[in-house]
Parts: sequence; C-alpha cells; structure tokens
Amino acid sequence: MTTRKPISWFLTEQGRRFSFAIITGTGIALTAIRFTPHTFLIDKYREYVHHYSAGKPVDLTKQIQERYQKCLNTLNFSEVHRKLIKPFTVFGFDLFHAGSTSSRFGVLVGIPVNFNYQSLDDVANDNIQVDQKPIDLSSDVGQKLAQALILPEKVQEFAICREILMTHNSKVMFESVYPFMSIFITYNLSTFLNKKLNLYAAPVAIRAFLYSITGLFGIGTYFLFKDMTEVYYETYTDETLAELDPEFVESGVIFYDKLLARNQALRELMGTKGESKYTIKGNENYTLRQPHVALIHRKQYFASKLKEKTEDNENLDKMI
Repeated sequence: MTTRKPISWFLTEQGRRFSFAIITGTGIALTAIRFTPHTFLIDKYREYVHHYSAGKPVDLTKQIQERYQKCLNTLNFSEVHRKLIKPFTVFGFDLFHAGSTSSRFGVLVGIPVNFNYQSLDDVANDNIQVDQKPIDLSSDVGQKLAQALILPEKVQEFAICREILMTHNSKVMFESVYPFMSIFITYNLSTFLNKKLNLYAAPVAIRAFLYSITGLFGIGTYFLFKDMTEVYYETYTDETLAELDPEFVESGVIFYDKLLARNQALRELMGTKGESKYTIKGNENYTLRQPHVALIHRKQYFASKLKEKTEDNENLDKMI
C-alpha cells in the first residue's frame, strides 16, 4: 500500500498536471543552459575559456588584431556585425566561437596562442605541455606537433574567417530549442502510447519500460537534430570560404592537414587517452554520433577544389 499510493497519485488529474509542469520546467531549464552562455552570460563564458598567464588574461597581439580586421574586410561584414564580434585569446590550441551575429549580445571568437608562432623557437619558448607534461621538441613526435602548430598567415586568415562565419547564422537559437522540443516529443509520445495501449491500467514495470524506450528516443532525437545542424553549418562554411577567396582553397587543405597532424601527434603523446580521443589518421573518435564533419573529409573537400582549380588553369593555358 505505501509503495503504490505515491505512484498511483501520478495517474490522477492533479498528478498529470504536476508531471506536465515538471516536464515543462525541465525543458525550459535545459534550453536556458544551452542559450544563456551564448547570450546573457556570454561575458562570463569568455572569462571561463580565456587564456591566462600569471593569473591575468592574455590580450591579442597587434599582429593578430590586424589579421582579424583583415578577415572582417574579406568577409565584407557590415559595421553593425563588426561591433558585435569580440576576438580574444582562448585557452588551448583550438579556435573557439560562441554567440550569434543574430543576437544583440554579440559574438566571441577565440584565437589560440599558437597563431603567434612563426618558428620552432617560438614553440620552444612557450614551454607547451600535454597532460601537464613537457614535450621533447627534439623528438620526432615533438617535431611533428611543433610543425603542426605553426600556421602560415593566409592559413590563419582562413581559420579566423571560418570561426567568424560559424557565428553568422542562427545556429545557437536552433540548438537551444532542441532540448525543449525533444522533451516534449518524448512526453507526448509517452502520453499517446499510454492512452492508446491503456497502459495506465498496466503494472508499473511496463510503463517504466515504455518511458525508458521513449526516453532513449527523445535523447536520440536531440542529438540527431543537434549534429545535423552542426554538420550543415560546417559544410556551408567550408563551401562559402572556397568561393570567397581562391587562396582559401589551398589554405583549407593546409589548415586541415595541420589539424590532422596535430591530432596524430597528440594521440601518440597522450597514450591510451589519446588513442580513445583520436584515430590513427587524426580524426576525432566518435561512436554512434557524428557531431562534426570529419577533418579528413573537410580536407578532401578543399583538396578536390584545389584539383579542379589546377585543372582549370591548365586548360586555360592550353587554350592560350
């Protein structure tokens, strides 16, 4: 009696209203968790991912600031959008973006410190570490990592433009809606099946099994929409850059080749952890999901564009 009364209360009209309120509140909370770091709390988000040295945030060098301004000119952004974007030095060796140019709260574009590297001496002077262990830059894997971290100027421009373009859309808004949408799909599907199959009269174990199945379906729906959105905008961004500047085609090949080489080096340096994180070719390891376009595929896209460009130039020379 004592164990069945609380459970049976949820089957009453009052209990169902309570459940609906909980589901609604959870959906709103998950949406807020996704939305607020890119809007209301975007400055706090920057403080969290900012690169610090001696306890103080590291500013962008004049050289990188000029490169960033050149990227805005290349993208032909309006003054309104230029004011929304705030570049800063991000922790680690990956570029970073947050926010949206569709939002009045602005955009963050994080540029890693290795964009200041021009030679192997610059890498050595920075005393980089992997898993809090110093790297022997004289070793083969150390040399491979160091070379991968040094990016030519045009490649850096490509990378910064890529990161800016990833915010020049409504991706944040879409991805913020997905948690709420997935929860309500799960809730409504469960309610429909309960009524259709008369499961309210069935044992609790059967309903628990149903909720487990619909819950997995809801989680799968969320990740499906999120991954599809991310892959769509990554593909669109690469295509836009390839059309934007002919030099970006070759830069794209070099950039993704450098990322793959860096990940290969990290895979070796990080041991078992690296093997679980990166593949032999340098792609990030995923299981059932595909949250990003594989780096090797992004490199192949630009390589195919570069091949087309070379063939067109050769055909033009023959015609002349």
